Amino acid sequence: MNTYKLTHSDTFTVSYTETTLSPGIELVHLTADAKGDAATLEIKLSRLIPDIGVHALWGPLNYHGKTIMPNWGGYFNSCAMSGAPVMSALGYDDGNRLTLACSDAKNAVRMHTGLVEENGCLDTVVIINVGCAVSHYEADIRIDTRTDVKFYRAVDDVVKWWETYDGYAPAIVPDDAKMPLYSAWYSYHQQVDVPAIVEECRNFATAGCRVLIVDDGWQTDDNARGYDYCGDWRPTTAKVPDMKAFVDAVHETGMKFMLWYSVPFVGEYTDAWEHFKDKMLYCAAGKTHVLDPRYPEVREYLISLYKNAVLDWGLDGFKLDFVDSFRQSETVRDGMDYVSVYDAVDRLLKDVMQTLRALNPDILVEFRQSYMGPLMRTFGNMIRVGDCPCDSYSNRMGSLSLRMTSGHTAVHSDMVMWHYDETPEQAAFQLTHVLFAVPQISTKWHLMSEGQKKMVSAYTALWTKYRGTLLSGEMLYKNYAANFPYVSARSEKTQIGAVYAGLCAYIEVPTEEIVLVNASLDRRILLDLRKKCAYTYEIRDCMGNAVGNGYVSFDDGGQMLPVIENVPVNGVVILTQKGNG
Repeated sequence: MNTYKLTHSDTFTVSYTETTLSPGIELVHLTADAKGDAATLEIKLSRLIPDIGVHALWGPLNYHGKTIMPNWGGYFNSCAMSGAPVMSALGYDDGNRLTLACSDAKNAVRMHTGLVEENGCLDTVVIINVGCAVSHYEADIRIDTRTDVKFYRAVDDVVKWWETYDGYAPAIVPDDAKMPLYSAWYSYHQQVDVPAIVEECRNFATAGCRVLIVDDGWQTDDNARGYDYCGDWRPTTAKVPDMKAFVDAVHETGMKFMLWYSVPFVGEYTDAWEHFKDKMLYCAAGKTHVLDPRYPEVREYLISLYKNAVLDWGLDGFKLDFVDSFRQSETVRDGMDYVSVYDAVDRLLKDVMQTLRALNPDILVEFRQSYMGPLMRTFGNMIRVGDCPCDSYSNRMGSLSLRMTSGHTAVHSDMVMWHYDETPEQAAFQLTHVLFAVPQISTKWHLMSEGQKKMVSAYTALWTKYRGTLLSGEMLYKNYAANFPYVSARSEKTQIGAVYAGLCAYIEVPTEEIVLVNASLDRRILLDLRKKCAYTYEIRDCMGNAVGNGYVSFDDGGQMLPVIENVPVNGVVILTQKGNG
């Protein structure tokens, strides 16, 4: 057993016990009891470990920097409405060195593993802050120091571990949550145009999309992109004369209809402000305020909005935005039935989902990347990458990080868009870089070139054909320190890989079919497969046109890596196994 340093609030008695779950995995169980009256609680658990072979850090919202901070540096933060309480320290081989996780995904948790400059050790710290008065508290800290597994496998084990706790069973994911989607946000912003969007649905339905999201703007004549008019959630007749007719028209195209709501925001130019202005957490910006969900009237109002939208308009789902704008507050007032904002948000979303699922068991609910932890997965069945328009790199890294923490919850890309003057090959980067997420598309069909339209249709057809493997297959993430130059998903008979940089496809296990996407500017792919086998292959460009074919064989040692030449940018190679070479 290891020696941990434990510090905590003076008003509590705190203790811990250690259990070895399996070789390399320990569980520290924390117990705290108030010495007197209930009080707020902070617990800090820390331990020094040698910094051996650690070259990068990963966190659910901290994957861009990878920086190993000094022990006086920053923390990875999480709470019910933001992030997830897990982080990994790893080597250049992607091997796990230390993966920390906490069972408490509701209260504020801070983690870091910072370098102690005086001795080359890592100061590994978990701080749990229960920001409301409690008398008793328990939580588990999971410490995984296995070095014979990849860090993303260790994180996946944490995801499965979370799911064993009461209240953390993920929401069921309807099939429509795993189908390509059209969003009107980047293409129309607040200029909601009913006839134009219905026409977009007709076109994108033929291209393989099955769901529409109508975003901000349907509820206000104001197009200044603020939230001062949010709160009443009544369609503005200037844009949407008849919401039910709008929904019905979209349904006739074969598409499901989801509608955007900014859950906590109430602007001062609404009736809701006059009714709830004394029940706000804080002012978000200008004349936009954040509702306090600790009031039962607030929760009842929000639940009624979503319930009536399903009953009156026939909605199939909701994009529930800005849940991460709820913040903990120690201020308690008469009329509240919760002290903790975290507990109140949990209650709100539980009641929302119970109400909506009673109306439609397959209701679609999208959350955004920040609020994506194990508690949020019990409510939302679609989790989307945070806004990164025209940024294929951020969309790729965001979607891959979400895949690590989301289990079988449907991970969606941020809406992809591109300039209409780009070539199909250039525009295709926005899609191929989110290969392992459900694609959301937000372009105007009539402005796309014929080549871009063919590219979209070819991509969605390919993605839909292999979506079972892409979304549920065993993932391989190659070289996190270099931003994953190769990623693949593998099922029993099929694997799909994307080469993002470095030319090489790392095919660890041969399968009957191998699909390789050349999501780079290089026009050749090296095949690293060290088993005796052989494949025929077909090459297609990004618009689905066949442009080449051939035969390739592999030996056991892999001294010579076969190369497939002349693969178009964002083209596809489909290999079919033909025996043992």
